[in-house]
Amino acid sequence: MFEYRIGEILFRERIFQKAANEFRTVLAGNFNPKWTEVRSFLELGKIFDVTGQRDRAVHQYKMAQRTQDNTRGALEEAGKYLETPYKGD
Repeated sequence: MFEYRIGEILFRERIFQKAANEFRTVLAGNFNPKWTEVRSFLELGKIFDVTGQRDRAVHQYKMAQRTQDNTRGALEEAGKYLETPYKGD
């Protein structure tokens, strides 16, 4: 979970490449806790959206949906961003 939290911080600071690397590290691991998988796909999707890579973002949102994990409303969030690109907060 450490990598996921580091990724969140880097994302908030708009250090997108390093944030993406942290989320990829999570996805290469054992998903402990399990919710880090779906949330990492979502965060990667957001990174790709804000950096103008819509096709890659859509792929990540679909991967999030495939987990069937709705922790913190993840499936609804993925559906929302499949319809309308993430613009940032």
